[in-house]
Amino acid sequence: MKRHINSPYKMNWKMYGLIGGISVLIMIIAVICNENTDSLISDIVKNLAFGCVASTIVALLIEIGNIKEQNDKATSVYDAVYMDLKFQISWYVETWARLCSVAFKDEDYCQEKHTWIEWYEITKSKFAECDDNRQAELMQFFTEQLMDSIEGIEKSLKQIDSQQYILNINGIYDEGLRKILGDYSFEFYAAKLTLGREYDKADFWKSFDAIKQDLINYIYNWVDIRYYNYCRFKPYKFHDDKSETMRAMMESENK
Repeated sequence: MKRHINSPYKMNWKMYGLIGGISVLIMIIAVICNENTDSLISDIVKNLAFGCVASTIVALLIEIGNIKEQNDKATSVYDAVYMDLKFQISWYVETWARLCSVAFKDEDYCQEKHTWIEWYEITKSKFAECDDNRQAELMQFFTEQLMDSIEGIEKSLKQIDSQQYILNINGIYDEGLRKILGDYSFEFYAAKLTLGREYDKADFWKSFDAIKQDLINYIYNWVDIRYYNYCRFKPYKFHDDKSETMRAMMESENK
């Protein structure tokens, strides 16, 4: 699984290469000098060079183990902190499938698979076919369901914000990720404002058309969940179809 931040701690190969290279060079020179002069000084230099090379190798092996341990810890913290937000965003995109399957019974939508973008368009199209009374009922239903999803995302974003210190000391909170989270905060705040004010159905769909397009881009920008845009799923089963999820992940990685 891809992550926006993966293995934040890196080996300083240049430093170890430089130290090792200099040590080997000194060792070679000392050996040559020892063969020509057989002096005590060249013996000392040769032994020191051998010792430096051995110490460098030992230090390198220890550093590799430390880096792996630090990266494993960072990955564990990253997954723990961001897991809920990933789930909440998946719950939001799945909302459009749930709305469609519950609101429109003329077809058995529970047996169909679509991406969340397709579910959005189907829901919008089916809504337009309803009469005014039915549309008024659906607007209230849609508002309640969407608001519930959005509030879950906002709560998760606030939780992440409160854990910045933990993220920073583990090297898993960079400017790129800050911008991604800021985009989500802004977009879902705008969605919440849309749902919280008086609006007609035309304004509702105009606002959510813009939000949908922005969210497509924001989901794509966060490599961890990029596959959300490509995953085809049944209502209530976004994460159930493992083969479809893997296919979507592979497709997203190729884009």
